Amino acid sequence: MSLHTKEIRLEAGDRTSEAWLEVHHAANRALWGRTAQRTSVEEIVDVAARRHEARRAFAVADEATGVLVAAAQTIRRTRDNVDTAGLWLSVHPDHQRRGIGRLLLAHCERSLRDDGCVRIHEHSGAPVEHGDAATGFALAHGYHQTLLDLRQDLVLPVPDEALAMLDPGLDDTAYVIETAVDGLPGEWLEDRALLARRMSTDAPSGDIDLEEEDWDAERVRLVWNTPSPVWGLESVARHVPTGRLVAFTDLVVRPGQPDLAVQVDTLVLREHRGRALGLAVKLANLRALQRERPDVTSVRTWNAESNAHMIAINERIGFVVTGWTREWAKEL
Repeated sequence: MSLHTKEIRLEAGDRTSEAWLEVHHAANRALWGRTAQRTSVEEIVDVAARRHEARRAFAVADEATGVLVAAAQTIRRTRDNVDTAGLWLSVHPDHQRRGIGRLLLAHCERSLRDDGCVRIHEHSGAPVEHGDAATGFALAHGYHQTLLDLRQDLVLPVPDEALAMLDPGLDDTAYVIETAVDGLPGEWLEDRALLARRMSTDAPSGDIDLEEEDWDAERVRLVWNTPSPVWGLESVARHVPTGRLVAFTDLVVRPGQPDLAVQVDTLVLREHRGRALGLAVKLANLRALQRERPDVTSVRTWNAESNAHMIAINERIGFVVTGWTREWAKEL
């Protein structure tokens, strides 16, 4: 088989773009079966601008047939941590263990190095705790593990009575819970920017040194309040004496997998922890999700294995461990 690597422009509805994405999906299905995550070209294109990312898509094709056998995307940040890049790489199951992944990885690393990146920080997941072929691939190519995350899934619906039994019964003179559906109120934006900045440094990151992200109200508005194929839901805790938002959690439903809600972030400001606010906002979000999107049949979340408190909250709600994700880093 004669192979060549090419860069492609991702566009919704484009046949080559869809074939590129199918390589990723096929690799995911081979690993996860019916629980494999799916996405869409439409979402991939949309999310790059929202996240201040420059993305390039590459494919390895069989020169004789034109069939794509491997796919990758480099993800270069343009606002924060601009010297640290992400990478998404898959080889079609029918063409694995032939050195194709190694060649494509080298191409992507060279491209990122030429673009000024000095580090790759990415992840790989598996339904088994000890890791899989991707684990061996990363280690063999100079990557070191920075963190181990647990993937947890929750089957919906959860009966209202079960959620009510978990309700921590907050003192409403101290904290109130508010929920927004598919967009955030303007009055939230400044406080949400502060919460996002704190999220970027408070969340466990292992031994990789990342700078605090530069969030302001306009950046929050771009992510949550401009037209998007991604549907979102967020609940916050407001500290009544000060009127400030001190905790949040959000869920998104993506067009490529409308039956799955993905937990993005959850944070309680350090000075307000120990008051069950994390549990309270999660319960509020689940109630709203079941009310607004009865077509969603499961929720998925990831937390660092060391984040025992959040994992325990999820277990109380009914989440179960379904996978393990390793975060990797490599200096270029």
